[in-house]
Amino acid sequence: MAIPDTLAARLIETVKGHELNGSFLMLGRQRWIGSRRGASSRVFAQVMADHLPGLSEPDLVPEGATYSETFFEKLGFVSVDSMDYSDFEKASIIQDLSAELPKKLERKFDVIYDGGTCEHIFDLPTAYRNIHKMLKPGGVLIGHSPCNNWVNHSFYQINPEMVYGFWEATLGYEVLHCALQPIKPAHARKVVTTTNPNVTGKRPRLSGSLAEGGIILDYAVRKPKRSTKSADKVYQSDYINRWTAPDPESEEDAA
Repeated sequence: MAIPDTLAARLIETVKGHELNGSFLMLGRQRWIGSRRGASSRVFAQVMADHLPGLSEPDLVPEGATYSETFFEKLGFVSVDSMDYSDFEKASIIQDLSAELPKKLERKFDVIYDGGTCEHIFDLPTAYRNIHKMLKPGGVLIGHSPCNNWVNHSFYQINPEMVYGFWEATLGYEVLHCALQPIKPAHARKVVTTTNPNVTGKRPRLSGSLAEGGIILDYAVRKPKRSTKSADKVYQSDYINRWTAPDPESEEDAA
């Protein structure tokens, strides 16, 4: 798990655009890649100028540093933790996300960053429910998960239906953004958005063609101040629509 310039730019935009702060948790101890070349480096430079004027990339990650704690501190978080199954990268919290969560970790974090962890956890539903438990009311989950062209990278490729079907429809989270971000430096600006199935009643539709190479699902969702929904039962959005208001013309969409 690592943060290249493209994803660093998206993180800065999300954190600064929504004025996020407080206690921060990264799932896995995120390594820093930073600037590469081409379009992605230009995107990163522009985002830095817009949101972090006066700072340069060396200010975000000290020379010789491997991990990203300083980056998140520079974004304004008062505490930065990392969580992993083992201590092989010296994470500050050792916890199996697919196991029962200790009470001391419930409602502990203002922002949680899944920068490429949950897709490697076989018991994905438990991992997501544990994230829900760890977030404070009003807290935000930021996700960068492999979505397309990542065969054999992990157990799962996460797609927008998960954002809208689980986080929004099932748990009542507010979707701050949801987009498909190319990871190749040359395609950094070829971002594709989707429709919201909870609005349209149909599966998410892409706003354009996906770029070649790996695609990252870039999303952020905010936990409601008062949770009134349960994560016990989760169903795909368009099927719920068909069950409650059958429409023969939607059969092809649901196939």
